[in-house]
Amino acid sequence: MPLNLQKHPAFFLFLTLFCNLNTFSQTENKLAETSCTFDNQNLDRLISNDSLYEATILLSEALLFAKNNNFKAAEAKTYYNLGKVLAEMGNYKNAEDYYYRALAIFDSLQLSKEKDLTLTGLTTTYADGKYFNKFDSIYPITQQHSKQLNSELQFVNLVNKIKKHYYSLENDSLLSTTKYAISKLDVTDFNTLKHSKQYKTTVSKKNFKIYFEYHNAVAKIKSNNYKKNGFDQLLNISEDELKDALSREKDKYRKLATFNYYKFLYYKNNIKDLDSANSYLLKSDTYKYDALRDYEERSIKNSELIYKIITTEQQLELTEKTRKNEAQLSRTYLISTIIVSFILFLSLIIFLFYYKAKKNINLINKELQVTNDKLVATDKERLEFFSILSHELRTPIYGINGLATLIKQEDDLEKRQKYLNSLISSSNYISLLIDNVLQATKLRFEDKNLRLKPDKMNNLIKNVTSTVEIAAKNKGLNFYIDIEESKDDEYILIDKVAFSQILINLAYNGIRYTKEGSVSISVKEKDRTANHVTLLFEVKDTGIGIAKENRSLVFNAFENKTFLDQNSRGSGLGLYIVKTLLKSHNTDIDFISEKGKGSTFFFEATFEISRNNKEDLSTINSLHNTEAHILVVDDNKINLLITKKNIEKIKGHTCETTSNGRQSISIVKDKNFDLILMDINMPDMDGFEVTKHIRMFNPDIPILALTALNSNEIEEKAQKSGINQVITKPYNFEDFRNIIQSYSNLAHHQ
Repeated sequence: MPLNLQKHPAFFLFLTLFCNLNTFSQTENKLAETSCTFDNQNLDRLISNDSLYEATILLSEALLFAKNNNFKAAEAKTYYNLGKVLAEMGNYKNAEDYYYRALAIFDSLQLSKEKDLTLTGLTTTYADGKYFNKFDSIYPITQQHSKQLNSELQFVNLVNKIKKHYYSLENDSLLSTTKYAISKLDVTDFNTLKHSKQYKTTVSKKNFKIYFEYHNAVAKIKSNNYKKNGFDQLLNISEDELKDALSREKDKYRKLATFNYYKFLYYKNNIKDLDSANSYLLKSDTYKYDALRDYEERSIKNSELIYKIITTEQQLELTEKTRKNEAQLSRTYLISTIIVSFILFLSLIIFLFYYKAKKNINLINKELQVTNDKLVATDKERLEFFSILSHELRTPIYGINGLATLIKQEDDLEKRQKYLNSLISSSNYISLLIDNVLQATKLRFEDKNLRLKPDKMNNLIKNVTSTVEIAAKNKGLNFYIDIEESKDDEYILIDKVAFSQILINLAYNGIRYTKEGSVSISVKEKDRTANHVTLLFEVKDTGIGIAKENRSLVFNAFENKTFLDQNSRGSGLGLYIVKTLLKSHNTDIDFISEKGKGSTFFFEATFEISRNNKEDLSTINSLHNTEAHILVVDDNKINLLITKKNIEKIKGHTCETTSNGRQSISIVKDKNFDLILMDINMPDMDGFEVTKHIRMFNPDIPILALTALNSNEIEEKAQKSGINQVITKPYNFEDFRNIIQSYSNLAHHQ
């Protein structure tokens, strides 16, 4: 008897659902089979770019997909790449485990190329991890397999054998192996080699040659007991080419340090050229610092990733078990639905609630993932910033220490002056870097309030020139200034500190990315009214230039360094600070640039013309010969010495010093002073409290804060405590002298 479906709606609904589920399941399996691709090229790119976090995520997804669908080749490839990632992070023990898992599957599937890659991965792991017994047992097998396939990996295996001899201090074996590797390389046509990867790769025969020649040169130097004739081959090796050859080595910075240290020994012991020897010693020490920094960065970054990779399979097994339980539960629902139509209806309601809950969970998980990605990105940016800041501070500080030593040791006045100029340039750069960091933090949390005072643009340009000209000269660059002369009695209202920072950052930016040629600053009048003048500023260089596709990144903090010359690493803050400060001037900056031919940054700024400046300034200048006795209060003895010497440079001015805030109160009570220079941060009593006590018995004496602090909050606290003006360190001496003389004049006319 045929079944009337119209009289059994529940059974008809179940039959439709069951058919649709079967159709969907079959379609999904076919889609999975056809879409099972493994992007080795993308993974290799991520690993070579040190993007191990992204590589780990892709591998986790690939392993889950491969196991769920029983794709053994894809599973083995995932194990191989997990081994690569772990080896890249220095976790050689777990890398060995994953390589052997991959090797077992590749061997069973008879995939020769993949087996070749895995054997070479194991050999590399044993060489880098210094497991030399295991290396000796697997190397002959690996090299025989690579030679049979005629793959380029036979030269990678030779590299690993050279590493083994190098790390084991087996100098005779290192000499013979490198000699054989060079001869083998010379008779091999790389165009005939079969690539071990499924995609075309660039195999650099030149890099292999440099690598083999460098280690051969090291072996020769040791064999000749560091005598002069043993250095010939090493001296002919280009440092830039050696950097390329060592680019994927974990200890590349150590080897580059060794390379320069051997040159130091050569020039010190054999040539007796101490200047050249010291320069190579400085380079060697710099690479040692880079090696330490690289080790610290890898240690911080790798700890989280190692845990993630090791626990991946455990998570997958738990996911698989959960999936099977859910599948069993679904089948139970389907069977129950066939028995009772009412249960079918109830199951459908439960399914709808389950689907909605799952959708909500997926939505929550996506939001959590987005939040986690932001936190990871923020942490990565923080680590990157402190790494860059550490490098940017250590380099000039190291230079200052070294130059100070050279100045002390050098008797030649011309060389001492050259060292002194370099020391001043390094000091100026540190000051600019710290200003940029503080400015970036300040601009992030508060608006920049301009402090406009009358001045001439010529004076500001002179200040900029004195700051950056030495840096240009030290790099062998020409530095030009082209500024239209203004009227003698015309002054403009300008925030000298902010605008100097704009021009200094632009000039330093040009110097940093220019290897030869010139950097210039041009200021021209663009427009004029009765009360305002508009000036066009241009900073031009003949440096590396900027590609069109990178225009949008130039003014972004930290991002702009990603496309610039790797040999010119900066903090990535300068241009960001420039753009932000110009917003406070109601203007913007732009540039024109051509890759390899330089850049020109330009902007316009409108200034209000100041009146009555000539009379005010002439009055101050006429009183500059006033004598004054000044008290300097600072807990830092070096700062006391510098301030004292600067005051004594001012005609008719003398000073006394004290390093104790409480003691300064008693001194002011006992003696007469015309002016007090007060430090803010002192251990016993800060400058604000000292000033408040002095104001109780001497409300008229001018008190100036001389401090490295600089913010609106300091200005407000200084004013409330009775401080007349804040002078920010470091300062320009001419500005400092004018301020001191103006308050000295004021004190004598009260």
